[in-house]
This record gives sequence, C-alpha cells and structure tokens, in this order.
Amino acid sequence: MKKLMMLSLVIIALFGCNGESQEKLKDEKIKEVVAANKTAIDLLLGSSPKEFSVKTVDGSLFKSAENKGKHWVVFVYQNSYLNKSESYDLVSELNATHQKYGKHFPMIGIVNGFSDDAAAMTKSILEAKFNFKQIDNTQGPEKDEVINENVYCTPAKILINPEGK
Repeated sequence: MKKLMMLSLVIIALFGCNGESQEKLKDEKIKEVVAANKTAIDLLLGSSPKEFSVKTVDGSLFKSAENKGKHWVVFVYQNSYLNKSESYDLVSELNATHQKYGKHFPMIGIVNGFSDDAAAMTKSILEAKFNFKQIDNTQGPEKDEVINENVYCTPAKILINPEGK
C-alpha cells in the first residue's frame, strides 16, 4: 500500500505539476486580478458614476474626483469615428463642442473599440488633434480595456451634474 501511495505521489509530481501548468495558472490568476481591478464606472442615465483615475493618451492622469461638485462631460465613442466619413466628422463636432462649452464644463473623451496595435491607436488619437484629453479604452489581443463605463450605444455625450448623476 505504501508503495502504491509513493508511486502515485511521484506520478503526480512528475506529470501534474510541471512548469507549463504552473505558468498557465499564474497567467490565469494575473488575468483574474486585472479583471477584478479594472475600473468599473456606470455612465447609464440616472446612475452615479464611481470616481475613477485613468492615464490619458498624453500621459497625464485624469481624476474624475477633480470634477466633484461641477457639471462635466464625458464623450464615449468607437475608434472608427477618429476618421472622418462622408456624412460625419466626430472629431470636428467634439472640438466645436469643447470650444463652445469647454471653459464652463471639464470634458474627457473615451475611445472604445478593437486595436491590435496600441502604439498605432495612440498615434491615431493624437493625430485627431482633440482639444481635450482622451482615454484609450480600446482592447486587443495583448490589451484589455482600462475601464468599464457601461455605455453600449456610441457616440455618446454624457453630462454629469454637480451631484454626480
């Protein structure tokens, strides 16, 4: 009986705990931690978004808490809108909105969508020449979105009031 138990332990040690399995478990745990720590805010109508801090495309840190007690605006859009189409120019529209109201209302842009090249995405956002800060929230094979803003229909313009709704 002791020999059978020892043989079982040796087999488990040799085949059940190889480095590859441990690496997969480690990678899965890292992904779980990242997913659990992803900032979840709620921008649905009538909700009170949680405070959040996120790095913007220009490298600065956007802190929603700095807008507490103010009206402020969040624009959420897909990365396909960075390119002007025959019928719609989102970048010009948002820049015009910022030019007209930006002195009164702090504004932030959140770009969603798929991007398999993070550097190219950053370059596209910078080349769009927005007049206000942007958050790259795109995702791809090697990149997860940084925030879950709970917005499903874009482009969206969201005004948050001084009470945080």
